[in-house]
Order: sequence, then C-alpha cells, then structure tokens
Amino acid sequence: MSYSSDAVNTIFQERGDFIIIGLTGRTGSGCTTVSKILSQNDFDALSLQTPNDYDFKDNEQRKYRLIYNYAKENWTPFRSIGMSIVLASFIFEKGYNTIKNFIDSQNDIKIHRKEELLSELDTLSSSIDEISQDLKTFIDANGRLKRDSPEIQKGEVTLLAKIDTATTNFKNILKKYTLTQDIEVEGEKQECVAQAYTYFFQLFGNNVRGSGNPLDNSFSGKNMFDLAIRANDFIKAIRESQQLKNKPTLICIDALRNSFEVTYFQDRFSAFYLMAIVTDDEERQRRLAEMNKKQILSLDAMEYPNKLTDEKLFKQQNIAACLEISDIHVYNPQTSTIKNNYYLTTQLIKYVMLMKHPGLVTPTHIERCMQTAYNAKLNSGCLSRQVGAVITDKNFSIKAVGWNDVPSGQISCNLRDVNSLYVNKDYNSHSKFEIENQEFSNKINNLNSKIDYSRLKGRLYPYCFKDIHDKKNQVHTRSLHAEENAFLQIVKYGGIGIEGGVLFTTASPCELCSKKAYQLGIKQIYYIDPYPGISKDHILTFGDNNPEIKLFFGAIGCAYTKLYSQRLSIKDELKMLNEG
Repeated sequence: MSYSSDAVNTIFQERGDFIIIGLTGRTGSGCTTVSKILSQNDFDALSLQTPNDYDFKDNEQRKYRLIYNYAKENWTPFRSIGMSIVLASFIFEKGYNTIKNFIDSQNDIKIHRKEELLSELDTLSSSIDEISQDLKTFIDANGRLKRDSPEIQKGEVTLLAKIDTATTNFKNILKKYTLTQDIEVEGEKQECVAQAYTYFFQLFGNNVRGSGNPLDNSFSGKNMFDLAIRANDFIKAIRESQQLKNKPTLICIDALRNSFEVTYFQDRFSAFYLMAIVTDDEERQRRLAEMNKKQILSLDAMEYPNKLTDEKLFKQQNIAACLEISDIHVYNPQTSTIKNNYYLTTQLIKYVMLMKHPGLVTPTHIERCMQTAYNAKLNSGCLSRQVGAVITDKNFSIKAVGWNDVPSGQISCNLRDVNSLYVNKDYNSHSKFEIENQEFSNKINNLNSKIDYSRLKGRLYPYCFKDIHDKKNQVHTRSLHAEENAFLQIVKYGGIGIEGGVLFTTASPCELCSKKAYQLGIKQIYYIDPYPGISKDHILTFGDNNPEIKLFFGAIGCAYTKLYSQRLSIKDELKMLNEG
C-alpha cells in the first residue's frame, strides 16, 4: 500500500494550517470590506460567478475554473483582528477616568460639542474599567500577554472579543463629533475640521509607537514595535486555542498602516502576506461622501504624508511606505451594490488558494511584467527611492528594462560619500563642479562638520546632489528616471518601435516621463505607487492620444515566487494523489 497521497496532502495541509494576511490601504479603499469577505463562513455565500465549463474566452477563465473548484473544496474563513482593537487594549488599560481626562485636556485642538462628547463617553466607563482590570490579569510587567496555561490562552481570546465590542462602541461615539486642528498641506499650515475618532486614534497610535503609552507623546526609539508585538500575542493566543481544537489558524489583520509594523510580521512569519487594497482616488472620495473636503484633506495628511522625517517616520501612519512593501495588490473597483463584490472576491479567493497551494495556477502577463520591473528597481543606486520600469509591445513581450540611476559610466549616488569629496577630492567619483565650485564645496564642508561618523558603524555617508544644490529643479538631478532609462535602451541598442506598447513602472511616471510616454505612443501604463504630481491630470488625460492609466493588481516581490512556485510538479502531485 502506498502512502504517497498522504504525504502530498500533508505538504499542503501544512501550508494551509497557518496564514496571516495583513491589510493596508487608505480609508475608503475597502480594507474593512476585504476583512468581511475573508471572514465569510460559507463559501456559497461569497459573491462569486460560477465558472464556465466550456467556451472559454481565454486562459484566465480556465484558471478561474481551477481556482473556483479548488476553493469550493478547501475554503476556510479567516479570523479578523483589527489593529484598532489592539490599540484599544493599550488605551483601555489606562482606565476610563484617565482616558476621559486626557481627551478633555487637549488644548491644541477645539472639540466641537466637547461636553456632549464627554457625557456620552461616560456610558462606557464601567465596560472600559472592567477591561482595564482584566488586562492587569493577563499582561505581565513587560506589557506582554501571559502564556502560562490553556486557561490563560482561552481567557485572552475571550478578552479580545470583549475589547472588540468596547472598541466598536468607543469608535461609534467619537465618530459623531468633529474637531478643528491645524495640519500641514503641501508645506503650509491649514485649519481643518477632522473627525474625533480619526484624530484621537491616530494620536493614540503615534504615542504607543513613540513611548509605549497612548497618553504620552514622548519618543524613546524603543517602542515602535509595541503594537505589532501585542497583535502577535493575540495571534499566538488564537493559534494555541485553535490547535487545541485541531483547527487551522487563518488570521486577517485589519489594518496595518505603519511600514515598520509590517516588517515586524514579515521578519517573523513566512506565512505572512501584506495585501494592499487599492482603488481609484475618485472612487475612494465617493465612498467618503459623508466627509467634507477639509475632513478628507485632514485624513489624507495623516494617512498619506508627503514626507516624514526624524521620529515621525517611526511613530506615524505612512500608507505610501506600506504600499511599497506590499506582497499582493488587490483592486477594489466601484460596485453598484454592497453585495456585488465578485471582482474583488475573485482576486481574494485566487490569492488565498495560492497561499494554501502554491503553483496552482501561473501568473498573469501583468504580474510577470511588473515583477520584472520590481526586480529591476533593486539595481538603483538612488538614495531617495528605487524605481523600476519595463516596456513591452501590445502582446506583453518585454522590449526594454530600466531603473532610476546615473548615466552609464558615472558613479551611483549610494557609492559616493561626503568624506571622499571633502578629504580626497576624488575626480573619478565626483564631477568637476562638485569639487571646484566654491559655493557647493562650502555646503559639503558644512554637512561634513555635522556628521558623527562614529555612529555610522563603518558605513559611508552618501549625499543627494539635488538636495544640496537645488532641491526644486529636476534638471539638476544626477539620475535618469526608470522609464526614461528604459526608453533610451531601445534607442541605444537599436530596438523596434514601441507605439501601441505598454509601460510598467513601480511608481507612476512624473511629468517629464509622462510626456515621453505620450509622444512614443504608449497605450497602457501600469503602476504600483502614485507619483505626487500633476502628470495624470495635466498630461496623460489631455489630448486625443491618451494612454490608459491602470493601478497594478497582483502578486509582487517575494510573494510572486512564494505563490507561483510549485511544491511538487503537477504531474507527480496528481499521480501520487491517485496512488494507494
């Protein structure tokens, strides 16, 4: 008797026994919707279209039939943990009166109808104080959840449900009220009206990452992972509870918005996938119709800041940074009804099944080309941002690859440093202008005097020429953009024309590259990260030869390899499943 089929089933049972999906995306993109879909108990209740059994239009329909049939036999719901609930465990730990006094004492903002808000919050005093006492039972002196016995584990899971209910009530009250605050928009201070829930939960989260205390805005540099650590403690409690029942642990974390918390999970779990939920900005704002323009501006300034420096980089939300390191991008388009989410659900089912059974289907043309652009960006020596680009013909055959970097024969910025210029005046690494221009040399000398080289632990201190010489003038940058480099490769090596072709870029093209793409007759542009400029509204959607501009959706980076690499060859897998 052969036990090969049992061995095959064991391989894929192990893959499906423990999966964590972290969700990221801007408010209005649909993270909560995705969480609800993943939590659906009944596969038949999912908004999915029944696949064709014949008359397929293309191979993607054939792949869908395979995914659908596999999911029907292997669907398991996810347990959702909201990061707001994890944050609330830190808040409620302080007790109701302390929380109320903190909200009442905020002098940098003006809470509209403050007394009414505080009075309504009083209705939660007993439930919050009860949770505060429970937390003292389950949290040790280091702020970690205890792991002493199955009873403790069961209690932690019960506590999580109790915090979930109280958090919902707390959020619902705060959402009724607004406040006035000063925010920075495009470098200028503006007075904006924000939702009390958005403001306070952002503040609480920043404080926990900064000091470990939601009511303390100091910064220690040692607490940036505290929220992720507690979320992980809850995950461990759930997993141990599920193992006692001999059930798999599938968890959805809604929503991760700090990139360092993401890397905490990426570093610890091979079964962790960050899923970015994206939608067109016009659709996102339509979903936020209950908010006025100023409230949306305030929300965007907090979630999607233009530039974070110093301690803000570690404390605050930064969805742009999360999108850059996401494993899977899921597109959530406009739907006519809440139940009509089959396009979104189809994507989710596909990637969950690939997590359980890698290599079940092959990548799409879009994923293959964007993965090449993603790999190419790692060649970039830019100090600010690595970008990759690929140009294909209309059939997705790759014609050129590029990344942002200096012209061939010059030295990349990451291999030059301030000290070499200041001390050695190295003409092989630095231009005549950098060495001989007195004003520039003075700026370099001033920068060098401020560098504590003992803290670099042997590293160089490279510098950005444009930042020192002229931050605002793109003409003075040393590097070519990724798209520009890809276009030039075709010219340099005598390639064919690309009119009617496709541009894949990890960041949407700037104004300069957009004009080049338009002139060359590119008909489709796929991108991951939006570039903060006016290229779309000013160039790409103007005139009568407009390219289609499309958000990328699919697996990327390490996840591309993890999800599409077969554990066994299909032939061997099917043969062994039929043995015994």
